[in-house]
Amino acid sequence: MSLEVVHSRVILVRHGHYERIGDEGDTVWGLTPLGRRQAVRTGRRLAQILDAAQGRFEGLFSSPWPRALQTAEIAAHELHIDRIKVKPYLHEVLPIVDANRVAEFGVHPGLPFTSPEDRALTVKQVEKVRDRFFRAPKQTQFAVIFTHGNLIRYLVAHTLRLPYEAWSRFDCSHCGITELRIYQEDFEALINYNDTGHLPPSLITTA
Repeated sequence: MSLEVVHSRVILVRHGHYERIGDEGDTVWGLTPLGRRQAVRTGRRLAQILDAAQGRFEGLFSSPWPRALQTAEIAAHELHIDRIKVKPYLHEVLPIVDANRVAEFGVHPGLPFTSPEDRALTVKQVEKVRDRFFRAPKQTQFAVIFTHGNLIRYLVAHTLRLPYEAWSRFDCSHCGITELRIYQEDFEALINYNDTGHLPPSLITTA
C-alpha cells in the first residue's frame, strides 16, 4: 500500500508572443494576435491539468506586466476562473551575465555583463518568489503562475542546484508550461520544462 507524499506543485507559464512597439517598454507591451491564440490553447491545456490535479488549489497568479496578465486573463476564461492574484514580484528579471564566469557559461550574444548591484537585485527578487511559493508544504497543493522567461529559468536553475548563470542554456517558449514540485525535507524536483505540446508547430515561438 502506497502512502501519499505531501507536495506542492508550482506550474509556471511563460506569457504569449507580444508586441515590442518602439520604446514603450515592458509596462505597456501586450500580446499580439498570435500570443492570444497561444494563450487560448494554453488555458485549455491547463484546464486538463487542473482537472486531474489533487490537493488544494492556491489560485492563478500573474506578473503585473501586460503580456503576462493578458495571458493569464485569457487562460482564466478557458478555466472559468474569475480571480487572478497579481503579484508585483512576478515581473521579469534581468539576465545575469557574469564577466568572471565567461569560461564556464560563455557570453550570451548581445547582452552586457551584469553589475554586482543588478545581480543582487535579481537574486533578491528570485528569492522573494521562492519564499512565497517554495516553502515545504504542510498539505498537497498546487498553484499556476503566469510570468516571464528569465524568472522561470532562474527558478529551474535553483531547483536543479545550478548557478543562476546557467539560465542561458535553457530555451523558453511563449506559453511553454514548466512544473516544479516541492516536497518536505527541502527536496525539489523538475517535473517538466517548457512543455509546448498543446501548441501546433506554427504557434511555437520564443522571441
